[in-house]
Amino acid sequence: MTKLTENLKALRLQNKLSHQLVAEHLKITKAVYGKFELGTTEPSLKLLVKLADLYSISLDALVGRDFAADGQIINQLLMKKELKKEMTKEINNLVKQLGNQFIQSKEADIVKRVKQKFNLN
Repeated sequence: MTKLTENLKALRLQNKLSHQLVAEHLKITKAVYGKFELGTTEPSLKLLVKLADLYSISLDALVGRDFAADGQIINQLLMKKELKKEMTKEINNLVKQLGNQFIQSKEADIVKRVKQKFNLN
């Protein structure tokens, strides 16, 4: 059971409301509202707002979300972006090094074959 479903049921019972009364307030059927409390269906944002207004709580409280607007998520995204840039740069450098090593190896092999072909040892 999600925090939302727990909260919907708890708030309805605390306020001594029936499924029918809440459903009528939301302009939906009792069966649909029952599915919200069971967690088989989730209410739309519009209905979540109506529910939060009904119980005079925030949407965060209704859905059981602890939110701190400290920019952590944005900072994490920016760090990931920077890390991705650094990793791409590092990968490109490694590819260049490997490519150069491969070319040098092939050049050395060609030189060896030419020397053998013309007995230049």
